[in-house]
Amino acid sequence: MEAQHGSLSDDSDAAYVLRDLINDVPLSADGEHNNAYITCVDAWNGNLYIGTSAGELLHFVSIPPEAGDESGQPSWIIASRLQPPFNTAQEPPDNGVKQILILPQAGKACVLCNGTLTFYTLPELSPAFGGKIKQAGCTWVGGVDRNEELEEREETSNGTVIVIALKQRLRLIRIGEEARKIRDIELGGVGAIQRRGDLACVADGTSYSLLDVVNQRKNDLFPISSIIEPDPAAQTAGQGSSHRATGSISNRSPVRMGRHERNVSSGSQIKDNDRLQPGSSSPWPARSSSKASASPTESPSRTTSPQKQEQESVPPPPPPKDIVAAKETSNRPLPPNIASPTPTEFLLTTGTKASEPGVGMFVNLEGDVVRGTIEFTSYPHGLVLEGGREGVPPEALGSESDGYVLALVQRTIQGKRQSAIEVQRWDAEPGEAHRTKHWLQLPDVYPTSNEDAMDDGVGMRTASTPNELAVPEIGINLRLRRLQVGSDSESTNESEEKRNGEEDKITARFARTKASVMLFHHDKVHWLVRSSLLVQLERRLDRAVSRNGRMSINAGRVQEVINDIRGQEAQNELEFITLTYIRQKASLLLFGNLLLTTGDGVIAYERDKRAAGEALVEGELDPRTILCLVQPLSEEVKAGSDGIWISQGLRDTIQSLRDAMGDTELVPDTRGPYGDNLLQVIKRYLMAWRKKKGFGSVADETHVFQTVDAALLHVLLLLDQHSPRGPATGGSVRAELNDVVDKGVDCFDRAVELFEKFDRLYVLSRLYQSRKMVGQVLATWRRIVDGEHDVGGELLEGEHDIRRYLTKIRDQHLVQDYGAWLANRNPKLGVQVFADENARVKFQPSEAVALLKEKAPGAVKDYLEHLVFGKNHVQYVNDLISFYLDTVLHELERSDQAKATLVESYETYRALVPPKPTYRQFITDNSIDAEWWQNRLRLLQLIGGSHGAASKYDVHTVGKRLKPYSNELVPEMIILNGREGKHEEALRLLTHGLGDYDTAIRYCLLGGSSIFHPGSNLLPEQSLPSKEEQAKLFKTLLQEFFRIEDFSERLERTSELLERFGGWFDIEEVLDSIPDSWSVELVSGFLLHALRRLVREKNETVVVKALSSAQNLRNSVETAEKLESLRPVIQTSEDESKGVDVQ
Repeated sequence: MEAQHGSLSDDSDAAYVLRDLINDVPLSADGEHNNAYITCVDAWNGNLYIGTSAGELLHFVSIPPEAGDESGQPSWIIASRLQPPFNTAQEPPDNGVKQILILPQAGKACVLCNGTLTFYTLPELSPAFGGKIKQAGCTWVGGVDRNEELEEREETSNGTVIVIALKQRLRLIRIGEEARKIRDIELGGVGAIQRRGDLACVADGTSYSLLDVVNQRKNDLFPISSIIEPDPAAQTAGQGSSHRATGSISNRSPVRMGRHERNVSSGSQIKDNDRLQPGSSSPWPARSSSKASASPTESPSRTTSPQKQEQESVPPPPPPKDIVAAKETSNRPLPPNIASPTPTEFLLTTGTKASEPGVGMFVNLEGDVVRGTIEFTSYPHGLVLEGGREGVPPEALGSESDGYVLALVQRTIQGKRQSAIEVQRWDAEPGEAHRTKHWLQLPDVYPTSNEDAMDDGVGMRTASTPNELAVPEIGINLRLRRLQVGSDSESTNESEEKRNGEEDKITARFARTKASVMLFHHDKVHWLVRSSLLVQLERRLDRAVSRNGRMSINAGRVQEVINDIRGQEAQNELEFITLTYIRQKASLLLFGNLLLTTGDGVIAYERDKRAAGEALVEGELDPRTILCLVQPLSEEVKAGSDGIWISQGLRDTIQSLRDAMGDTELVPDTRGPYGDNLLQVIKRYLMAWRKKKGFGSVADETHVFQTVDAALLHVLLLLDQHSPRGPATGGSVRAELNDVVDKGVDCFDRAVELFEKFDRLYVLSRLYQSRKMVGQVLATWRRIVDGEHDVGGELLEGEHDIRRYLTKIRDQHLVQDYGAWLANRNPKLGVQVFADENARVKFQPSEAVALLKEKAPGAVKDYLEHLVFGKNHVQYVNDLISFYLDTVLHELERSDQAKATLVESYETYRALVPPKPTYRQFITDNSIDAEWWQNRLRLLQLIGGSHGAASKYDVHTVGKRLKPYSNELVPEMIILNGREGKHEEALRLLTHGLGDYDTAIRYCLLGGSSIFHPGSNLLPEQSLPSKEEQAKLFKTLLQEFFRIEDFSERLERTSELLERFGGWFDIEEVLDSIPDSWSVELVSGFLLHALRRLVREKNETVVVKALSSAQNLRNSVETAEKLESLRPVIQTSEDESKGVDVQ
């Protein structure tokens, strides 16, 4: 049965791949042996040695590749063909050259051919020792000390000890300048040996055991095949004349279990300890090194009396029926497999038959089972280890330190059995090994329906020295190549060719690997090469891309690759470059998936967009590579004269995506797939790249960040197209756009073009502001205020913003120019620029007035009003009055309508029935929208006001100018008459010219000041006139009231005046003035108040007199008391002159 875990396919991204070493090996020189096949191989220092079933030994030498050969692989030529001597031809599988053992330290090669062992010198395979030494009856050769093998890589040895397996014994021989026998060990039937120091793990035809080659102690472990019971007859024949005690088979396993208990297949039986020296109380006595033997013929003494086991008296149980059946169906014994992954462990295989799963078990030097078991699809026909600490040179592993076991097994594929190489980790955790298991299918090996079929011409072995191989995929993918952008020419110029050559040299040092495992089958030899991390991951990414018809990308598979390498730390430079490249390519593929989805008009899944965005940020791919795929963002890609250089693998991927898109035009609809799939992902990616500014680790930094900023602005402008007009809100695209601009961009000129193209003038002004380009900021705002279209509509109060901005800058010329422009456009607002005391550029009033008169005449009035009314600069009051007069008089001169309007206003006002507002309030409420009218109101406010400026103007000059229009400008004449002290005329005009009786009364109370001021309800700032002056004015007003033409109006107004202000009138004068025809009732109120006032005054006089009398009395009493308390004083004239007091 096939194992149900691991990959069942021949994965091209597996840890190992096959690389051809040599094909079509000439197996027979005379052509007679057409069925010949390779039986063994080895490689050493550029030499290849191949043994064949025809009994020939072929020697090949390598020829380095030519300089222009992109494959970088050497070629092999045959140097010699030998036919090692032998005594008798053997039957398969022992026929032909069975083994080639290279002994580099001794400079010799041992060749086992048809049961005869011969020796040759390296590398040319000349007969060693004069061709005189050979060993017939040999079944196996090897047993080189693995520990010594490691030590002698750096130190020269005096020779190498090997073990020869003869039919009846083992023979230890030291091979150096001469071959010397060390000792014989009486142990026959051995077919495999692995040795660590003095301890060897050996396998005979049926079982494994540990053997102390010095003290010749043996510890049986377990059988090779768990269904084959040892044949006592064969066991006796194998032992010959040895002094071993006969061991019995027991159901109790003597193997000591270690930490992890091991399970052997059902029906397995394990031998008890079988000692070559049974007299010892311990199976492992103290050891003496084999290197210390004084003579090759010396051997330790042996005890010949065996110890009896308790189990000898118990007959063995009969074998189970299923075991008997298995014997009948399988005639070929399972080959033993022994490997030593570490200096303290051996890996052994056991199983039932060749077609059934096999098990690998680890035992330590004490015979205890350790680690976990390894499962094989079928029993391994061959097995090698690589990696980990099994002793392979570090240079053979590159950067890999994982331990792998490679087994030659049989797989069932569509009901057929076929040889394959099963690869899995031997040093992984129990659950991890299954996940990493995979198979390599052997080429040109045909399947068979025979379950127990084993290919005799297939085998593996570890080369004596690893061979360096070229890995073109690494160099091709990692070398930098120029990316074609836009209209770049595809032809290669001289400088680019030179750069290409330099890049090839840089990556050439990574495009090499070491191979130490060899595979042979029939007439071919391959290297089993551990795939580099880059090749494995690259092929996984390639499988995620389907090019059947239109290109499609499996985002899930790409994400799996990203997840597998996430958090992985690089162990060397190649791994660092590999992980970086894979992350970048994976991110490019995920983005390409979004691109293809967008081309189909489909909105991608959120998980795909999120995965692509995260991968792009994590991979740190040059943003120009993805932007060149997206229109119109590809227009923003900037490259220097040298162009954009990226890994060729990335460039090829980009070209594939371009080809896949073909003529598909991406519609830049931000509300559709284009905006949802691409722009949002690109925006986040470019935002992340902007944070890298200033790090100094970015190649071609200038052009990269110019591209990043330009593309980001373009993306944000596209996304912001459909946002509502107005200022940005928090978290919006518009806010992001403003933030990017405010922080500065490297693509200033391009940004200006983009903002102009998208009609984003306000954002353009922010761009200028980020560069402190004050003039351009103001010019852009002026364009918006003047009505040029701004899509964003963010400048809501343009004139006010300009006014505020002008107060913050220091450029006087700009303030003057734009202040005058603003004053022309909005005088009231513009003059604030020149009048603001907190502005950084300040103007003297005279300077500002002159400037405004020159550039903004319409704003002069507002500025003067600000100076006079706001700042109380009285020196400008005449200028302001003159301005008002000019406007009003100019209008009266040219327009009779204006005159009629004024006269009509007087008539209308006089026609009003009391109570009625003052004339000032009347003309304010009924104001007309004309500049001259508004100026007249301000004129009245100014000349009739109560503040300091109102008293500083030239009354005479103003009156002279007003006199021609005295009938039309009655209020103005009233004010001027009052200023000149012509109160009778002023009151006459108020009473008869306007009919404004309330203002006339106010005139008397205030003495003629502030009668037409808007705030006339308030008291004036200066002191009121005396009551005598007020009484005089009221007397004059009374006389004017007596002259009112309308009798009823005259009576009403006079009665009201006398009743309200009777205290200011003399009763006798009033009574004398009242016509005799008037009834007393008309002035009853006045008379009543007057009489009450007289009585009140009389009573007040009585009270005052009484109070004065009391006060005089009190003072007299106080004086008398004071005199009484004082003593008399006598003072003479002399004392007075001296100033002396005598008491």
